Order: sequence, then structure tokens, then C-alpha cells
Amino acid sequence: MTEEKIETIPATEESLMIENDVHPFDEDLPKTVNFFEQMHPVLVDGIKGKACTGTLGTYSDRIRINLEEEHPELGTDFQTKYFIFKEPGLVLWGHNESTFKIEKIV
Repeated sequence: MTEEKIETIPATEESLMIENDVHPFDEDLPKTVNFFEQMHPVLVDGIKGKACTGTLGTYSDRIRINLEEEHPELGTDFQTKYFIFKEPGLVLWGHNESTFKIEKIV
């Protein structure tokens, strides 16, 4: 059995942004947007999933990740506004300087 080769690039906050974001201060945009349809395919510490960045209907930017398998720290459904891309592909999150590697599948 051969292992599937997945081509990736290091993810950045910009490369994971959703195209149609909505912010509570927006007056012209619809109040509901399906963010899940706009999420980008990713690998997080080697686990396949989808991720996006944006306000996602809130007042501040955040990162959202849904994984196909349980991650030891992030679980399968993770979201936080406490994140910084230290460098492409490396995210510092939370208040304890935890990190994860994130690659965008191309």
C-alpha cells in the first residue's frame, strides 16, 4: 500500500482568510455566512482538516480549525482569537505559548 503524497505550502494568516467574511459592524453584508464552505484544506501537525482565518461573524480576527482526527491539544474543532503566525506554517496560540504547525494543501 502506497502512502498518498500531499503537496503543501506553509500556511499564513492571509492564505487562510475566507473570501466572504462578515463583521457585526457591516451594514451591507448578509448577517449569516457559511464559513465552513470557505475553509481551506490543511495539515495541522500532520492531521488532515480544514482551516480559515477572519472575523467569522465576530468583532475580532480568529483562526478556526476542523480536523478529521483528534489532535492532542486542539481536539477536532478548534477556534481562538489568541493566535499569531510566528512564521509561515508556525502558529503560536493561547496564553501559554503553545504552537502547532499548519500547512495549506495545494
